[in-house]
Amino acid sequence: MTIYYLTIFLPAGLGYVLTKKNDGSRNTAICLTLSFLLLVFVSSCRYAIGFDYFSYRNIYELANQMSFGEILRLYAGEPLFFLTCKAIGMFGCPYQGFLLVINIFLLAVAMYVFYRYSKMPWLSVYLYITLQFLACNMNLIRQSIATAFFLLAYPSLRKRKLLPFTMFLLIGGLFHNSLLFLYPLYFLLPQKHSKPFLLFLISLTTSVYLFFDPLFDILKPFLPAKYAGYQGSFFWHANNVFYVLFPALYCLLIYLFRNRITDTLLRAICVNSAVYQLIISLFITRHFILERFAIYPFAFSLIAIPEIVSSYADEKRHGEKSFLTYRRVLILFLLFGGAYFAFAAYCGFHHVYPYTGLWDKSISSPGSYAGQCSGT
Repeated sequence: MTIYYLTIFLPAGLGYVLTKKNDGSRNTAICLTLSFLLLVFVSSCRYAIGFDYFSYRNIYELANQMSFGEILRLYAGEPLFFLTCKAIGMFGCPYQGFLLVINIFLLAVAMYVFYRYSKMPWLSVYLYITLQFLACNMNLIRQSIATAFFLLAYPSLRKRKLLPFTMFLLIGGLFHNSLLFLYPLYFLLPQKHSKPFLLFLISLTTSVYLFFDPLFDILKPFLPAKYAGYQGSFFWHANNVFYVLFPALYCLLIYLFRNRITDTLLRAICVNSAVYQLIISLFITRHFILERFAIYPFAFSLIAIPEIVSSYADEKRHGEKSFLTYRRVLILFLLFGGAYFAFAAYCGFHHVYPYTGLWDKSISSPGSYAGQCSGT
């Protein structure tokens, strides 16, 4: 676990020191560049960790044996990942080279978004690791790519530009169809919902939760075969209610600090995304595969939390005094991220804890999970 601790504390410590007295873009760029290099190294040099590690290796090797036409015919619903495998394989890259290319893309997108849209980029990097986005990268590769396109769509959401938002979600959805189900968020997230709507949402959530299985049976004929096939499988098991605690705590924190986000549209996006990620997370106590959909609205935590903390830094600069100081609020959210990481590591999220690197390959084995996942 040492490598994870270093990965958390080095970027966070460096970012805090570099930006404590000078928030200039140069120091931010240095921090993000070093963080990018470190995270690419950690995520690309892993071996046999991540439930789908060997499944993705099999997919990569299979795609390289197929023609572009065969890929388009057999994987018409989600062709872009398989075409990407084929394109990278044409350069003779082994599987580790493939992981390197993918991780460069995923982390470059993250660092770009943090640089452009986060009020505290170093804190976004810390949260990216502790809130399990990095762990997701090392397991759910296709969905992580879809999440990267969802982050790229964030400016279009803020500026209310439907066409580019649709384009990013469509491209990401061709890597992993789950992103397409989140398209309604374009219309839902910016809304300032009334109390009657919230009561309706609670009632709807309760009804769907109680009658999910019969409702799923009705919808199953209209769903892609992959999603219909989850019913009754390993992925259809329920998770413990403890897995909902951190999504609930995050939602509560965002709600309590919502007025620190002065931009009205951004406040609505942050609050609503927290509510929807909690609702989706609640359904993992029925079927844990549904957790996959929560990662998309949860991605806005990487913007929302720095927005809140930075508002206290502005007060500090102007000499304003209150019980909730910049340092106390910062520590609160650092502890939230640290506690989430500790819980994830203890529970073995994504099968990436403890870390196993290529240098440990001689003592590693595919493990019991390698045959249970297939590049989901």
